[in-house]
Amino acid sequence: MATVVEGGRDQRGSVTPRPQAPISGPELANTPLVIRRREDEETVVTFPYLVWREFLAGLAAFVFLMLVSIQVNAPLLQKANVSITPNPAKAPWYFVGLQELLERFPPIMAGVAFPSFVIIFMILTPYLDRNPSRRPQDRRVAIVLFTVFVCLSVAFVVIGEFFRGEAFNWDWTLILGHPGLSSPV
Repeated sequence: MATVVEGGRDQRGSVTPRPQAPISGPELANTPLVIRRREDEETVVTFPYLVWREFLAGLAAFVFLMLVSIQVNAPLLQKANVSITPNPAKAPWYFVGLQELLERFPPIMAGVAFPSFVIIFMILTPYLDRNPSRRPQDRRVAIVLFTVFVCLSVAFVVIGEFFRGEAFNWDWTLILGHPGLSSPV
């Protein structure tokens, strides 16, 4: 749609008309099939509606976590003794995967090279999967890459948390029970 440009004003203040430029260009060549008004657009203002829903979702998650933390007793160890340090100390669950890598590889590989490779690979993922679709069934490469990443991360955390015992040695008794004890059944 072309806009009408008002002409310039001369010294007396009267309007002098400007000659119209011929309409050209791809955006002006075809008239639109449907002219939509701004009032008819299907938009929702994000401030009161979306922000309120996000606030309620965050509040619900907070209340759920508070109830779970009140109900479930977190197992704590004895008070720390500065003269005796467990060797090696077991990392929190979110670092157990990295500790598992440190157990299997040299520190420069597990602490620097592998995390750098993962970060670089995640940065390059959009260039590997050039599919413009947003539908999950069309994004096979992205889904496979994400699934491999999540499976490896969960596997390292599970191995480090449940299969590593005293001194971070491999220990089946944490899962299977003590081999010297018989079952109560």
